[in-house]
Amino acid sequence: MPAWRSYLRENINLLEKVQKRATRLIISNKGLTYGERLTNLGLTTLETRLRGNLIEVFKTFKGLNDVKYWT
Repeated sequence: MPAWRSYLRENINLLEKVQKRATRLIISNKGLTYGERLTNLGLTTLETRLRGNLIEVFKTFKGLNDVKYWT
C-alpha cells in the first residue's frame, strides 16, 4: 500500500510520463505500444492504481487488512 499518492493531475501526468519513458528503455519492449509494454512488465497505469489504492484503504478501515501500526 503506498504511503503517498499525488491527487494533482499535473503530478500524475508527470509520473506517468516518467513511467512511459522508463518502459521504452527496456530493449525487449522496443516497437511495442505503451499498453503492451506495461503488460509485458506486469505494470499498470497510475489511474488504474488509484482504484487499487482506494480498495486497500477501504479494507484497512474495515479491519480486513492485517496492518501493524507503530506506537
